[in-house]
Amino acid sequence: MEVNIADLTWDQFIYPRGGKSEKTVNAYVEALAIGAQFPPIKIQRVFNYAEGDQTTDLPAGRHGATIILDGIHRWFAFKESGIKKIPVVEWKDKPLDYEKNKVVLLLEGAECNISHGDRLSPGDKKRIAREIATSDPECKWTESALAEKLGVIQQTVNTWISDIRARQKAGRNTVILRLNRLGWTQEKISETVGINQQRISQITNNTNFSEIGNLLSQGHDMDYIARHYHMDLALVWALRLEGKTDQEKFKELGWGLRTWDQWYFNECDERFGDDWPGRIPAQLVAHTLFFFTKPGDIVLDPMAGGGVVSDVCMLFERKCQSFDIATRDNRPEIQYHHWDSQDNDWPITRKADLIFFDPPYYIKKEKAYREKATEETPSISSYSKESYEKFIESFLILAHKNTKETTRMVFLNADWRDFESTPASKENPDNSITIFDYHRVLSKTGWKLTHRIECPLSSERLSGHQVQKMQDKRILGTVGRTLLIAKRS
Repeated sequence: MEVNIADLTWDQFIYPRGGKSEKTVNAYVEALAIGAQFPPIKIQRVFNYAEGDQTTDLPAGRHGATIILDGIHRWFAFKESGIKKIPVVEWKDKPLDYEKNKVVLLLEGAECNISHGDRLSPGDKKRIAREIATSDPECKWTESALAEKLGVIQQTVNTWISDIRARQKAGRNTVILRLNRLGWTQEKISETVGINQQRISQITNNTNFSEIGNLLSQGHDMDYIARHYHMDLALVWALRLEGKTDQEKFKELGWGLRTWDQWYFNECDERFGDDWPGRIPAQLVAHTLFFFTKPGDIVLDPMAGGGVVSDVCMLFERKCQSFDIATRDNRPEIQYHHWDSQDNDWPITRKADLIFFDPPYYIKKEKAYREKATEETPSISSYSKESYEKFIESFLILAHKNTKETTRMVFLNADWRDFESTPASKENPDNSITIFDYHRVLSKTGWKLTHRIECPLSSERLSGHQVQKMQDKRILGTVGRTLLIAKRS
């Protein structure tokens, strides 16, 4: 069959070479000028193609393209010769889902180019093997399958991609160990990482990290050890401190253990949790676990953010279920869930011993949280005061219905007043929401306050210029932050 040459797409990912050869294109142009005939170009129609056009033979709403699998030099030569229609042959007789078949299409193009035309160089084959291995963390493409497609022996492919596979294996094992230590079932871990439960059991039961102590004695620090094992730092610390008492862990981490009701921490500990809007200190979470849980207890983190709570739970050998509207690959333990005031969905079946509820502090980080949300699942920091309070109330009611008599509700928040450009004497209380409001909502929804712990923010976050400006305008800012501990009444 023939198609319009302008309807074909040169896909840079699918093209198996590092670039086209102008020398080959020029030779083909000269051949066409004297009447040479070339075999048809191999093509494939695809849909779910980001830069494609809507065509009538694709499923409704799916943008597609016709991509070139083999014959790029011929295509360029035809275009330069002014030819409008060219002969083609389609690999499959129906459109393929581009996103699901990118690797298959790449390998088909590569296989075509190892037997005719400008042969693939060893460098091209190595690049293709590494690109596929990098995009295939589940190792669906074996070394033998890649070797067959690329026309090389399996040992060659092993040499090309062994470092990638080693990192992927370590990364997969890290995910398994992390989820196992947070209390996930083998069935749930299996669904997440895509390997069978028997293999998961082998990894969790037979992994030995006794070398951590040897590496430390040789003068290596924890950052080096994390890189050595291809692990995140929080997990390496959890492995190093496994079996120690809570008090011993506080000492090893260099955290003073406060035994009073003011927990002031000047900075977040960078070893735990990601850089995230409204990030809280790991020390604050650790103190909460120390006083109100014991090893093996279940903690629910309904708005996980940067994952501080799950990191600290793993460190202190508590189980943890984490949810958020913003999920990402480096945090497999954070599952997607949108808490909706109109929805009574409770995503976990096991009843938590403690709920660490750290919602956005009203509109304080509205812009930052908006970037993490979507139109369908907006951040509650964008709510009006009335809607924000209603959300908090609905969550506390839902939590009360789905917990046990001994469950503790830990609620972290701060006063929010409309003070940024307003002198203290002229602030409008109708624009504020304070800890007293949160206390009222807790009591209203069946939670009885047992402790109020002050966890102030650092005043060092304010520059000298900001302080001077506030003094001149008699603006009274806030560095207060409060942890309310409640139990079901």
